[in-house]
Amino acid sequence: MHQDMASSEGSGAPMDRIIKLAKEQFEKFKKTPYKVPVAIGLAAGLHYFMLLYMMGSCWIGLLPPLILFGLLWYMDVKRVRKLLLYGFIGCTVMLVVSTAVLVAWFQSLEVAVAQSPGDDPILVNGIVDPIDGGKSTVFTYSITYRHSNVSLFNVSDVDVHVLISSLGDLKNGTMILVGAPVENGTYTEYRYEYSTRISDPINQFEFRAFINGSWVMATDYYEGDPVSVVGPIFSDPWAVAFPVIRYITLYQSYLQFFAIYAIICGMVWWMRRARRMREKSIEQWEQKRKEIEAKPPSDEDARVPSMSRAMGLELEPDTFVCSECGIDVPGDAKRCPSCGEKFD
Repeated sequence: MHQDMASSEGSGAPMDRIIKLAKEQFEKFKKTPYKVPVAIGLAAGLHYFMLLYMMGSCWIGLLPPLILFGLLWYMDVKRVRKLLLYGFIGCTVMLVVSTAVLVAWFQSLEVAVAQSPGDDPILVNGIVDPIDGGKSTVFTYSITYRHSNVSLFNVSDVDVHVLISSLGDLKNGTMILVGAPVENGTYTEYRYEYSTRISDPINQFEFRAFINGSWVMATDYYEGDPVSVVGPIFSDPWAVAFPVIRYITLYQSYLQFFAIYAIICGMVWWMRRARRMREKSIEQWEQKRKEIEAKPPSDEDARVPSMSRAMGLELEPDTFVCSECGIDVPGDAKRCPSCGEKFD
């Protein structure tokens, strides 16, 4: 049994030495100027993985500033001014990371197809071609309208539009009927198209058709809810990065991340200020107490205290105890009202 205990202690000793050595090296590292870049880099790296695997989560707006503050604090950066400065730099780095991830996400989107809701949609195969390009590219939007009763179909009864929206603009294009109707089983299909150039790098679209007095919408769907189809996206990543920064990451990094970070710094500053005020009040009270204790007693204080004063029940401050009968006597009395003793 003793051998087992000795062997277990021996096996644990190297691990203890490794942990102790690691702590010593980390304490030395915290005294180097590299601690701030490392803390910011770690926070930016964690933010990158959150963007990859937690996109759309509410935590993505709260955790990055908390992580950044925690890492800087752990690296012994505790002055509020330095925390604010390094926090601003860290949020700027996160802006770059967010922009790079979103640009790559936009440019890697697969082509989605729009259709109207229901198990038997009447608007199908809504697409844009090409899905990427530039300002000089002509983009063609097309969608198919399916009608089951040809004898009742009238072209003038169908009005098809495509709504193209960007981060800062909205375009409503009227689509035209192209080609001849195509028989497809019990349906006759009619193809509508609209061609245009687009000046914005990031766009999304949906189709709307006015058929027999009512509007029908064709979109993409996310978890059962209708959403606009993303596209087209410009192929130039720098062109895509500008609206991403202007409309998304600039707001996220400074009005969201840095605002939360600054609130935390403000709380730290206020708690420190409150503690200093409390310590100052205690110090002033101690100083005043010492001054009172060091002050020599006056003739009034030299008198024998009254019974009520000794018990803390005194109502009138100028009273004392008669040395003959022991009752409370007013301070200005020349003779005891009980026994008649004269006072000097």
